[in-house]
Amino acid sequence: MIAKISATENLGGTLGYNFKKVEKGEASVLLAAELYQNKEGRYTMEEVFADMQALMLKKCRTKKTMFHCSLNPHPDEKLSDEQLVQIAKEYMEALGYGKQPYIVFKHNDISREHIHIVSLRVDCRGRKINDKFEKRRSKQITDALERKFGLIPSSKVSGKVETETPKVNIDRGNIKEQVASVIRMVLKHYKFCSLGELNTILNKYNLAVEEVKTEFRGKKYDGLVYVPTDDKGDKVSSPIHASDIGRGVGYTAVQNRMQKSKQAIKPLISIIRYRVLQTMRTSPKTEEELQQRLEEQGLRVFIRKNESGRIYGITFIDDKEGIALNGSRLGKGYAANIFNGYFSNPAHNPFLDETLYGSPSVRLEQSATVQPSQPNTEESDNLVDELIESMADGSFLSTGNDDWKEAAWQRKLRRQNKVNLKRRKR
Repeated sequence: MIAKISATENLGGTLGYNFKKVEKGEASVLLAAELYQNKEGRYTMEEVFADMQALMLKKCRTKKTMFHCSLNPHPDEKLSDEQLVQIAKEYMEALGYGKQPYIVFKHNDISREHIHIVSLRVDCRGRKINDKFEKRRSKQITDALERKFGLIPSSKVSGKVETETPKVNIDRGNIKEQVASVIRMVLKHYKFCSLGELNTILNKYNLAVEEVKTEFRGKKYDGLVYVPTDDKGDKVSSPIHASDIGRGVGYTAVQNRMQKSKQAIKPLISIIRYRVLQTMRTSPKTEEELQQRLEEQGLRVFIRKNESGRIYGITFIDDKEGIALNGSRLGKGYAANIFNGYFSNPAHNPFLDETLYGSPSVRLEQSATVQPSQPNTEESDNLVDELIESMADGSFLSTGNDDWKEAAWQRKLRRQNKVNLKRRKR
């Protein structure tokens, strides 16, 4: 069982996050200690908020007065509500919150049921509850609870118990901590070669990344900011500079991750290409049908459109392998304009053309040989497609030239010049 503890000063946001899930039927209240219950035997957001606020002194030296914790049993555990209540009681008692007012929510919005506990970090006299070595003590407590209740030990299941990273939710407070948790997980687990591909991964967690250029004492610096979004991808909070989060999430770290990813993804490209090709040869009629069939293949697809409805970008994501690939990175025949043409006229399926994509009976072992025509020029042909997608989704690094064709041509020439220089040196 893994415990995740956070501290915040946003009482309304912390309670609101959990009660919204109750309203949606994605959570339920299991226990409320030292809190008011109405005549119907229910706990409401307004009443719990007023109750907790009344128990705090108006002048309190502690800023982050709210305690928010999630207790996550292993996904294979099937615990009753009574067992979860008992675990919550003993955990809070051992951690020093036994006499504090707190409320326990059971979340069932994902396949792994878990509980959230909201309490106060200060007592009725305004004194802070002892939080020294809190996380270390928490681990000792959860280990003891695992032994007592016969739970699967977190240290003996594939090395660790995987917990699903939640989406960034500004109502929960601690926005910076939420953003830091998501971006560090993504940079550790996923491989990507552009900011556009990174953004498609972050989109799942209601987060976006943007490049910023600043100047300090006459010297130019490149940086990144992370922006919380809603489910539609619209910004809902102020950007957070990577430097405010800490080491390992800034411009240099992300660039290094991209460079390492370019080598790591090479053996995976042919596998992703094969799965996409086999799916497209089933002639999905709509984008929704394509998404459903790719999910059966273990892939997510992220499609970007402009205001007129034209597809300008498509990215395929394998969450298990931790890889995101723009369509153009799979080959010329998988760029966004190919899919736009297909969905504009599904009756004509270019993926059935054996001269371009090979025989439909191609094996997975042979998938690396499935290439569009003129494979020797594929890298240069894909350059324009990749530039179009990158510029459209905001991940293209500015070259100071507004003409993308000219920029692509200059980039191609620079590559050729480097090759020629190497040959001359030899």
